[in-house]
Amino acid sequence: MIRNTNDKFQSIKKYCVEKSDKLWNQGGEQVSNTIDRVNKRHVCIGLTGLSQSGKSTFLTSLIDQLINYRTSSLAGFSPINEKRLMGVKLWPLRSKNVGDFPYEESIDGLRNNPPKWPTSTTDVSGCVLELKLQKPKTTLIPFSKQNYSLFIEIRDYPGEWLLDLPLRDMDYARWCAQCSAQFNREPRQQLLGGLLLDLQNIDPLATADSEVLERLRKRFVDFLKQCKEGDQPLSLIQPGRFLMPGQVDDETLLCFVPLLKAGSYTDGQLKAASENSYFKVCEIRYKAYIKQLVEPFYRDFFSGIDRQIVLVDVLTALNSGPLYLDDMRQALSNISDSFSYGSQNRISQLFTPKIDKVVFAATKADQIVATDHLSLVQLLSSLVEQAYETAEFEGVRPEILAVAGVRSSIEVDHDGETGLSGFDTAGNDIGYVHPPIPTFIPKNTQHQFFPGWEMPKFNPPTPPDENEAVPHIRIDSVLKILIGDKCS
Repeated sequence: MIRNTNDKFQSIKKYCVEKSDKLWNQGGEQVSNTIDRVNKRHVCIGLTGLSQSGKSTFLTSLIDQLINYRTSSLAGFSPINEKRLMGVKLWPLRSKNVGDFPYEESIDGLRNNPPKWPTSTTDVSGCVLELKLQKPKTTLIPFSKQNYSLFIEIRDYPGEWLLDLPLRDMDYARWCAQCSAQFNREPRQQLLGGLLLDLQNIDPLATADSEVLERLRKRFVDFLKQCKEGDQPLSLIQPGRFLMPGQVDDETLLCFVPLLKAGSYTDGQLKAASENSYFKVCEIRYKAYIKQLVEPFYRDFFSGIDRQIVLVDVLTALNSGPLYLDDMRQALSNISDSFSYGSQNRISQLFTPKIDKVVFAATKADQIVATDHLSLVQLLSSLVEQAYETAEFEGVRPEILAVAGVRSSIEVDHDGETGLSGFDTAGNDIGYVHPPIPTFIPKNTQHQFFPGWEMPKFNPPTPPDENEAVPHIRIDSVLKILIGDKCS
């Protein structure tokens, strides 16, 4: 028994030494972050969300609330209430693989007259916020005023890239089969038009024609753009880099299409296809796409994330119809298995960090009245049910909130009903009363009260004074959940 225990200790010791040496070889910055993580002075938050979920706006506002904490409304964040937050400083990320989040440019846009929304995320970026905190007074040391710094690293990335993560566990033939099933259903069938038949007619075993393949690729990219940018945007869009490539040195990585006829052949026939066939050419490029773009993104970006907030634009999908809500549900389910959830101890935190706190947030809550926020939370709960269960199975219980990075409306009385008032994108006054928000995913006739209502787009509110934070909804609750324990 003693020998076995000693052997286990020696094994752990050896593992720790090897890992430590590896960290030192990777550079002092990583070692410093690792030590801070163990001492609970560093936390890395992954800002996750599908395209158009408002990530850039949310992050801009979160930074603004903390920098201007003296004037911001953060009643739910204990360091503010306890007057223990002594100062906040924004630092660049200083990473070779991740650029700096353009906070100054984004906040300047919100403070311009007229104001404008921050631009969407086009590549990976991040920042570090240093919170100077005063330790809470205790009965043991009642007069202690010792200060310490908490470093909050936040990583942001295009929502389009997020949906590529499930491709890591999917071969090319299976992806083609998935596309075939999706494309033969609405709304994708209509959006594809003649391209659907052309993709179905390509014989995977035929000799590939590079010009034909290039023409199909361009039309396929146009189709993906329609899925994303249409009046009723879809959520499940793959491959994401076709729309938001980022830094890609080899453009052939982006030159393949789903061969919808591949399902007509056996695995043996596809495996035996000639190297210059459509199937082999596309398969090789698909594999290279995953190996050179998807895998490095996952490895470099997600490896150190401790906590996660997932932003979801539920209202836009609800406004588009049940097919779009179900598409969002499927997209969220597909990505849930890509994250590593689990509770942490100090040893596991050092070497194999996992996500131990998760927030699912329904964004743009300023587009509905406050009394419907709970319904919005319940609706989001239905959409993320599988992702919630995945995290809960690993010992992590997610929180679900309704939030707005920037509150762009005010509630008004309209003929005895509560409505919303704000400014449209042209700067004109607008107001409306919206239908009641359902607490579950509507099916068919249950959705009938929404088609006649088109949700207007608000412009940001009148710019605040220079040292006044932009208005928001529940960013203090997000901070409490994600870093509250680190501040106590």
